[in-house]
Amino acid sequence: MRLALHWTLTALAAAALLGGCGGSDGAETVNGCAIEPSTSCPNADLSGADLQGADLSRASLSGANLTETNLSGANLTEANLTGAQIVDADLSDADLTSANLTGATITGTNLDGATLCGTSRTDGTIDDTSCPASTDTDETDTDETETTTEASEAEVTSFELSELDCGSATTGPVTVTWETENATAVEIAVDTASPSGQGPSGSTTVVVACDGEPHAITITPQSDAGPGVPKTEEVSSDQ
Repeated sequence: MRLALHWTLTALAAAALLGGCGGSDGAETVNGCAIEPSTSCPNADLSGADLQGADLSRASLSGANLTETNLSGANLTEANLTGAQIVDADLSDADLTSANLTGATITGTNLDGATLCGTSRTDGTIDDTSCPASTDTDETDTDETETTTEASEAEVTSFELSELDCGSATTGPVTVTWETENATAVEIAVDTASPSGQGPSGSTTVVVACDGEPHAITITPQSDAGPGVPKTEEVSSDQ
């Protein structure tokens, strides 16, 4: 009877030890916390545990004690680590993409090589330090922008002047009518006078001297890319 009791107690002790190392599906457990993806172990005591390379993606570990825990190379993507105690731990080469560290205490912890992309820092701000750069896309966008700028250069497509009818006056009106393409405005100048701004298409009246000499009326299209090619027409009185 004593021998049978001895073997029974030994078996129970062995079973208890195994229960601390494996979950119902064979996953490793530490202090009752299954070390597996999407595990839920709020306030768990994982201090000093060797969890190198563990897959704890989407794990709920809020308030967990991770003091001196080895999580080097661990997958902690989207893990909830809010309020966790991460003191003197090893998180080198760990993947913390989209992990939430808001309110966590992190001191003396090795974060060399850790992936930080969309990671919530302890103060709630986002850390994108390790997000991949998109230099190829930027170069393509620059080429497309340059092509668009060249294609959208402002130009005058139609430019007409009415006749200058002076009569006995010393100056007379001339009606200027124009149309443009890709322009946001135009500037119209008579001879060397300061140009006046106008819309990209329309009609306006300018005053020209009735002295029998030809006078140049110039229209210059404008756009965000700068001035386009100006066009000039001449008008003169019959004096």
